[in-house]
Amino acid sequence: MSNNTIIRKISLNISVLLIAILALPTITLAADSTSSKSISYSSNALMDDSTKDTQLKQAISTTLAPTLKQGYRSETEIPEKLTTTIAHYSVNAFNIYNVTTELISDFDYDGFYHRFSVEIDADTIYDVSYVYAKLYLSYEGGPWNYYATSSAYHIYGNSENDAFVIESELTDGFPSGYYDVRIELYDADYNEWLTSYGPYDDASISTLPLEDSYSDDSNIEIIHPVQTDVVVVGRGSMGIWLLLLSALVLTISRYKLTKKQKI
Repeated sequence: MSNNTIIRKISLNISVLLIAILALPTITLAADSTSSKSISYSSNALMDDSTKDTQLKQAISTTLAPTLKQGYRSETEIPEKLTTTIAHYSVNAFNIYNVTTELISDFDYDGFYHRFSVEIDADTIYDVSYVYAKLYLSYEGGPWNYYATSSAYHIYGNSENDAFVIESELTDGFPSGYYDVRIELYDADYNEWLTSYGPYDDASISTLPLEDSYSDDSNIEIIHPVQTDVVVVGRGSMGIWLLLLSALVLTISRYKLTKKQKI
């Protein structure tokens, strides 16, 4: 068997093996999970930043459905909910008076934040009510994606001292972009929908620059492949792996040409 035949077989075997191995990261990327973690507390709570940091770090990360980026989204009022819920209350007995947002953490200073908070001031015609909130994100006008639920809390008439804060960290599966927030208020005793509030009601929950903490990383890994000019930065993709494979095949081809010239 000639040297050229041996080299050709080795090249083919290496190429097949590398394709099989390098396909594995691609499968993992396709199954990327979406997750977030949140804490909630009264706006009047005496909590310093260190305490909030500790609580959020200890919070259990919630696995979510993959982020939907395209499709229809409903706004604020949901007709079917108006007719099938609020069995225990008068219609329009609840409203969200004001919402305030705060962008908190941007590690890589690119203007997109992975940690933020939403403060809700809800009012009711009753003296006191026991409620909780569900929060959703819309990626650049796409469908609503659930991301957090507050703990249950009391609201008192139209008091300004019962506002509640939901502070969240988007841990994975949220691409960099501009997000709208939707708030749904529920009765904590009967789990009935009470009212909704969205970006068309309040500009402060519109086009928030957000991304997940996986993307918001200042410690970017850089890999310099041997004998190539390819630089891999960040997560990587199948396209980059194919570039590396092409570089390896090119190196083997150069070796074959050198070998032939010597012969």
